[in-house]
Amino acid sequence: MTAPREPGVDLPKDVLPGDSASGGAASDADSTGEMTFLDHLVELRRRLLWACAGVLVGVGVCWAFSDAILSFLLNPIEEAMGQLTVIRPAEAFMNKMKAAFVGGIFVSLPWLLYQAWAFVAPGLYVKERRLFVPVVIVGSGLFVVGAGFCYYIAMPAAIDFLANQGKQFESNVTVDYAFSFATKLILGLGAVFEMPLFVFALARMRVVTARWLFKKIEIALFLCFLAAAILTPTPDVMTMSIFALPMFLLYLISIVVAWAARPRDRKKKSKAEETGGK
Repeated sequence: MTAPREPGVDLPKDVLPGDSASGGAASDADSTGEMTFLDHLVELRRRLLWACAGVLVGVGVCWAFSDAILSFLLNPIEEAMGQLTVIRPAEAFMNKMKAAFVGGIFVSLPWLLYQAWAFVAPGLYVKERRLFVPVVIVGSGLFVVGAGFCYYIAMPAAIDFLANQGKQFESNVTVDYAFSFATKLILGLGAVFEMPLFVFALARMRVVTARWLFKKIEIALFLCFLAAAILTPTPDVMTMSIFALPMFLLYLISIVVAWAARPRDRKKKSKAEETGGK
């Protein structure tokens, strides 16, 4: 049963009297070119598949250097704990494969950032889309800097501290445990160092502000130590502090980044203050 029409009001030619309001809305949404929720899911699946394909290509390239990558990753632990051991026949081979996978992540990192950018780009303005190259360069650089900080500074300090606590014992660390220890820290800190870029994106979308981040500074300090407790395999305060304090420093830098991300808001606020003063 259709609702009666008001006098003098004609229905659009492309909408029949029996059409529902939802059907009309759906056709309007399709005609505007906007993506539906299902379209977003399809696009997300496509980007994830391309990202996985890029990682597989990187793994294939890095397989030829898997021995060198494995030795490089385990070197800080071997220097502190001595010769590592293998207790299962397939342990060495499996860790070579995992080393190639870690190398593949680093090699394909710009491609992964591009896929993430391509997924969100349709919802951005033209001016914001021009930030693609800087985002990829800065994102890749931050990840490498975080991994380098972990490998050359944080991880050796943590391993030396832990090794000194067990000098009276004979160390017998397996390759499997050492690899898991190293990669968890390196990839974890590499991801954490993306915080300023992530906050910049949120600030540009007006999700967060520098003032809001500053008000949550105590909660951020707690979350930094919580993340350090998850990343580090030991619960001691020394090791946690080695990783938590750089995270907190990154949070402080992110506050400055959020403040710099919205220059127009500051100009509007200053103009409003000048107008109010007059």
